[in-house]
Amino acid sequence: MFTMRNIALKLFRAAWANVLTSISVITISICLVMTMTVYIWNANSQMKADIQALYGEMDLMVGYNPDQQKLLTTHQIEELSTLAGVTQVSRLSLAHTFVEHEKYTTFYTVGVENDDLVKSRYHFEANLGPNDAILSENVARLFNKRVGDSIHIQSKDFIVQEILPTIKGTDSPNIILLANDVVKAWMNNSQPQTAGIFALIKTDEGRAKAVGAEIKQQDPTLRVDVMSEYDAIKRNLQSLMVFMIVLSVFILLISSVLLLSTFQLLFYKIKEQLMILRALGASVKQVGRIVKLQLSLIISFGVMLGTTLSLVVIKSWLPQLISLLHLPEAKTELPIVFILLIALSSFIILQVMTKWQVAKSSRLLPLQIASENENLQLRWTKWKTIIVSIVGVSAVFFFLQAYLAGTGSDQGALFILLGTLLVCGILLLLIPYLFTAILHLALKPIRRVLGKEAYLACQQLMPQVRKNMPVVLSMIGLMVILTFGSSLMKTLQHNDLAYTESQYETAIKIDNELNDPTITPAIIDEIEALPSVQYAYAQSNNAYIALQLGDEWLAENYTTIDIEKFMQLKKLPQIGEGNLQNGLVVTKGFAERYHLSVGDRITIGSYDFAAQQDRPSGELQIIGITDSPIHRADIIVDWSSFLTAQDHPLIEDIMVETSHPEQALAELSFLEERWPALKLTNKATILAQSNEMFFQRWSLFVGVFVILIAATGLGVLQTLLHTIYTKRSDYAIQRLIGLSPNGLMKLILTQVLSFVLYGLIVGTFLGFVLTRMLGFIDDGSPMSYDFLTLGLTSIAFLGSTLIVFTLLGYWMSRQKLANEIVEI
Repeated sequence: MFTMRNIALKLFRAAWANVLTSISVITISICLVMTMTVYIWNANSQMKADIQALYGEMDLMVGYNPDQQKLLTTHQIEELSTLAGVTQVSRLSLAHTFVEHEKYTTFYTVGVENDDLVKSRYHFEANLGPNDAILSENVARLFNKRVGDSIHIQSKDFIVQEILPTIKGTDSPNIILLANDVVKAWMNNSQPQTAGIFALIKTDEGRAKAVGAEIKQQDPTLRVDVMSEYDAIKRNLQSLMVFMIVLSVFILLISSVLLLSTFQLLFYKIKEQLMILRALGASVKQVGRIVKLQLSLIISFGVMLGTTLSLVVIKSWLPQLISLLHLPEAKTELPIVFILLIALSSFIILQVMTKWQVAKSSRLLPLQIASENENLQLRWTKWKTIIVSIVGVSAVFFFLQAYLAGTGSDQGALFILLGTLLVCGILLLLIPYLFTAILHLALKPIRRVLGKEAYLACQQLMPQVRKNMPVVLSMIGLMVILTFGSSLMKTLQHNDLAYTESQYETAIKIDNELNDPTITPAIIDEIEALPSVQYAYAQSNNAYIALQLGDEWLAENYTTIDIEKFMQLKKLPQIGEGNLQNGLVVTKGFAERYHLSVGDRITIGSYDFAAQQDRPSGELQIIGITDSPIHRADIIVDWSSFLTAQDHPLIEDIMVETSHPEQALAELSFLEERWPALKLTNKATILAQSNEMFFQRWSLFVGVFVILIAATGLGVLQTLLHTIYTKRSDYAIQRLIGLSPNGLMKLILTQVLSFVLYGLIVGTFLGFVLTRMLGFIDDGSPMSYDFLTLGLTSIAFLGSTLIVFTLLGYWMSRQKLANEIVEI
């Protein structure tokens, strides 16, 4: 006597291959979702930690711009402290001071209190008294100061209490911290009631914008900076938000379609059981109990194994993988509550989904079940037309709203993201029909070129497009994430590199940080005489110049360079005849803006402080036009220009090109002996530090990426194996009517590789579309694509598919046909 439970378990054991595959795919899907969650959780935490490391715990900065000539009073500080939502206020004063009797340059000096808020902002620990100072690392280097030394600032001596270290991958700023009471006395318009020029404010979580709006309402003349509104922070948070949404959508898509594919195959077999049991007289209730027990066991095992595997991956494999890739250590924290919540939600969703399918299938009669199992045709329906139309109109609406709101705003970014995802959804729906149409047109050429086995395989592919769409969607989702993620990383890395390259035009940069006038262009000859140096050139600081255009005087800045050297180095276009002493070069944009051309003569002037106006001092002729500014200036003159004798421009930096930076730095040491304040920087070191900081921010992403690719690939291979294994009966019949063993291998490989290639190509195309469209969030800035990563991943996936299914095809084609028919 068999109970329903015994029958369910016997059927369970008989279909062990289907059961194990289903459990493994559920395990992989749960692991994918949990790995995605750990990345989102930790990436968000890391971003907040990075922002806090840079700006401290302050949420607002309130005060007056220097040109307003107003200062905050103690009464205003008290009022700020009493506002609802404000937890802490710290006062700041600012001044530019002369240090160690240095006449040619001043230093940015900040007056601070000794509270935790300002300490978190400027990253210092010592408490400052009226005779104490804190120096940045570069200021300490310039004046050769250590902790405990005395330093002369303005008209007073201070004791150095602390030296601020340089943040890796950046230049050390020239900054000095003193007690607030000292610095505020040096500010113009300082009164006894003066508290400072700015106040740092810490607010309750999520209250910064509301508090900022209230402060602005009380005094519209105040400058109110909300930290989360800073462009750099907004862009980073925006990029993270966009990537998290895209990652979530496509990982959930991959997990869903892997599960869908598994359950489709599972229900295909279960429906066969249902058909037999119903034909034998089993009631709907009895059949339902048998199938529900089977599915509950599969789901329970899958969820438990998925949760366990996720914990192993997150806590053990992911850190080891990051270490193996030689990446900086990354946070991999995930609250246990999240894990349990995901596991419970997954179990409930899968149970509901399977119960609905069982209830639907168990009511069908045997012949209905058989016909439904074979009804696999891909059909276009009226409802699909309606859905595509609605989604298309919605996408256009979102893009229009993004344009009206501004593509760079938070609202615009959200609208572009929603519109892009809807467009991708439409493409995903339409592409299977396009694939079927292309396949239909290609059948005859395939038969002529590749033979009858390939023709047969492609002919059989058409009715399988619908059945195998989950596999294809998994591949598409993987390639979209890979394309978008790798492009995002490549673009950020490229932007970091471009910024460094703009700051360091050559292998070595020498900064004249104290604006020492004794450093002259003649030093270039000494530098170029060194064995390891290829060439060198100097650039001046940007000096004031007034240009008379019509009746108006235009205030501008100019920089001084060796024009002939720049032409030799192709940094300037070739200039025709022209006197460098009385000539100037302007940028193309400047020339177009003021309708200037080569040969035009311009009256120049200098500012007469006594008369408080510009007065003519000579005339210059435009001798050339260049595409882009040089050293941030639209106007360029030569060191031989008469302006140099008039304005005495100072050398700001010297660029030195070399193939051997270490040797060149050693040879350039004579400059530091002559001018100890010169700063020599090796571009290779800055690039290495920048790269290290980049991977420190993205190491978790790289590790998660590798796991997602591996897990998705494994899930797709599992599903394809399951699909091919369930078609053994079809292959046995084809062998029976004359298909050779090698022909069967060719048939299997053609079918599998067709779907894999289809998924890879369409996924990459959609990835490019998604990346390009989301690029409009950043005002359409160019994106960099990581073709190497995409190519290697595609080759690896195709290679693994080829190996796995060659082995499977060989095994299936060498089975005895009689045994295969008996098993069917």
